[in-house]
Amino acid sequence: MLCIMSLMSFNLSAQSQNLDGETQSDHWLFYGVHLDFTGNMVDLYHTLNGEIHAYGQDSGLFFAPGFRIATTFGIHLGDHFSLRVMPGVSMFSSNWKPNNFNTTALSSSNYTVESVLGELPVDIKFRSFRIGNVEPYIALGLKYSFDFASLRKGEDIGNIQPLNTHDLHYTVAWGVVWYTRCVKIGFEIKLTHGILSPGNGGNAPFYFHNRSVFSLGIRIEA
Repeated sequence: MLCIMSLMSFNLSAQSQNLDGETQSDHWLFYGVHLDFTGNMVDLYHTLNGEIHAYGQDSGLFFAPGFRIATTFGIHLGDHFSLRVMPGVSMFSSNWKPNNFNTTALSSSNYTVESVLGELPVDIKFRSFRIGNVEPYIALGLKYSFDFASLRKGEDIGNIQPLNTHDLHYTVAWGVVWYTRCVKIGFEIKLTHGILSPGNGGNAPFYFHNRSVFSLGIRIEA
């Protein structure tokens, strides 16, 4: 009798643990929130005789810290693939000062690269196996972004420099998810890199382009 009761107790415990992990994976649709801390690689370009030129990396390349907040909407495509759409807003800011440029287009004062970007990443997530309630995954996709700073009028910009008005990046991500009874909690590392060439900066003598972004984030999904 004691043996039977012990087996029944073990079976109920195992079913409860399995339910904690499977409750979320059984849903075809999922949604959540995503918060990232980002490092943005920004390049400096200038126009010369109507052509785009990049300054040397030692003087025209710098990193700007920022963060991103987004919502996540997705659908499971079978047992191993998911489609994710993650509209959100990304913000970053950094001061930059010209150093040793042979051009009269730049003054010696500091410039501020300050942008609020509306972003729409879309990717495919692949998960191949699960260990208990822990599941690693990789994701590949595209991200469209719009720079709201480009909407400012010329007299309102001052030393704040806009980026490309429209931009497109490809994305590569790796993450891990912990399943609970109610939600999924995940951590994700993502790299994005620009596909489009830098624009003409509105025919400005020089302008900036957000070439690559490295991000580390946490997400909660239901």
